Amino acid sequence: MLERLAVANLVVLRRAELEPAPGLTVITGETGAGKTILAGALGLVLGAKGEAGLVGPHGDAVEVEAVFRIDAEALADAALDGVRELVDDPDDGLIVTRRLGADGRGRTLVQGRSATRGALEEAGGRLVGVVSQHEARRLARPAAQRAILDAAGGDAQAARVRAMAEAWRALVEARAARAAAEAEAAGLAGRLAELEGIAERLREAVPRPGEVEELEAERQRLRYADVLAAGAGAAAAALSPDDGAGAVGLAGEAERAVRAAAERDPALAPIADDLREAVVRLEEASRELHAYAGRVDHDPARLQEVEARLDRLADLVRRHGSLEEAIAAGEEAERLLAVHGDEAGGLEAVRAAEAAAAGAAEAAAAALGEARRTLAPQLAEAVRGHLADLGMADAAVTLEVAERELGAAGADEVRILLAPNPGLAPAPIADAASGGELSRVALALRVAAHDREAVPTLVFDEVDAGVGGATALAVGRTLRELAASTQVICITHLAQIAALADRHYRVSKATGEPTETTIELLDDAGVEAELARMLGGDPEAAEALELARRLRAGA
Repeated sequence: MLERLAVANLVVLRRAELEPAPGLTVITGETGAGKTILAGALGLVLGAKGEAGLVGPHGDAVEVEAVFRIDAEALADAALDGVRELVDDPDDGLIVTRRLGADGRGRTLVQGRSATRGALEEAGGRLVGVVSQHEARRLARPAAQRAILDAAGGDAQAARVRAMAEAWRALVEARAARAAAEAEAAGLAGRLAELEGIAERLREAVPRPGEVEELEAERQRLRYADVLAAGAGAAAAALSPDDGAGAVGLAGEAERAVRAAAERDPALAPIADDLREAVVRLEEASRELHAYAGRVDHDPARLQEVEARLDRLADLVRRHGSLEEAIAAGEEAERLLAVHGDEAGGLEAVRAAEAAAAGAAEAAAAALGEARRTLAPQLAEAVRGHLADLGMADAAVTLEVAERELGAAGADEVRILLAPNPGLAPAPIADAASGGELSRVALALRVAAHDREAVPTLVFDEVDAGVGGATALAVGRTLRELAASTQVICITHLAQIAALADRHYRVSKATGEPTETTIELLDDAGVEAELARMLGGDPEAAEALELARRLRAGA
């Protein structure tokens, strides 16, 4: 529960400190005195967004600190995951501080150590339930009606709500992944077809570096085979004819003549050696020419094959610039196809993931919806009981759970229907209830839901709008009954409610430069004087004070 709330420089509130009772604590004051500022202060330590306009004239920053008494079991709640590790000893309480500067920048502290506002907001919903003066109007929204029904389901329903939100988030991500994959696949489709064409051409051609030059040389030989064979044969015959002397024989005769002369003049020996080498070379040339002439053959079929192969390679060169560049393009195409070629399989995978996420979301929605349909009549019955205590015994309340499009909150739309009097057809509460009736229905719903969710502290911020007299006393008694098991803090303008309080604070505004609001804890005399004022009398008049005493005694 909330043990202490300290506020400094919040709007017109210079400094204030509250220590709410374990039971019912009320905060009263004249209209415009600043009672709701305290609800705003509590909202800050529960993770609400802050703004520079909250900083008052008594400093350059606003600071709000709250101390919550919390046990180890409550600290283990999943909603407190973001702050648990900052709490060394639960016996010290949970100390939350929010500081907000005039520049709009602020700090969030838990046990004096930095924490995120998001973690505080998550924890705040488990520590304090706030029912504002706009609760009745908020009830007109389907989302608020659904939230009240879910709150009545306690921790189990809260877990289902979280599971639904997580499943929906996963489905949204899966849908985005599938859409991105389809867009990427559409963009790659043309490119993949182009790559496949390149790779296929290279697979069929299987070119080798330097192959064009080799084939062009072979084509030249095949085209002029007869000429080449004749030329080689004639040259071979000139070197070493079958009959008669040829160049080889003549060179041999020259070598022998010079060798003989060198016996008389050694200066001729090198020339004889040169002639010997020439003879050897001519003999080798003759053999090679004879062999070449025998190899060269006119082969039209082979020439056709070479021409066709060169045409295929010329196509690759025309497409890629050179044969080497064509080979490189084929290798790159194969690499890219290996990476992206299974886009169809990848697309099927993301589509399957989306289908699985959709199935999980539908299953979570079904479980959540089933629980809501079970809870709805139970909550309606509890609300009818509380409405009877609040002077609406003839009212009929129904919670209708209908199907809607799947979303983060499931596939259900919740409508709270009210028939305030017998014979009237149930209608949406915003249409069927008067202002006072709507306030009582809102209170009954909140109390009935709280019976199941068990938030340790409930704050009611002027939820008694539109009620008075005996109904106001009934509202007060409902709050007091609730305070028997839960800490209740009520900001009210009704003396009938304030008279039931275990602890009473009064908010006052002093005019001046600047205007300043103060908060004080009232003793018995102060309570009687405040009740007298709230009843419309003179807080110092004996008659008004006596009426206040009787109201307290009767409460």
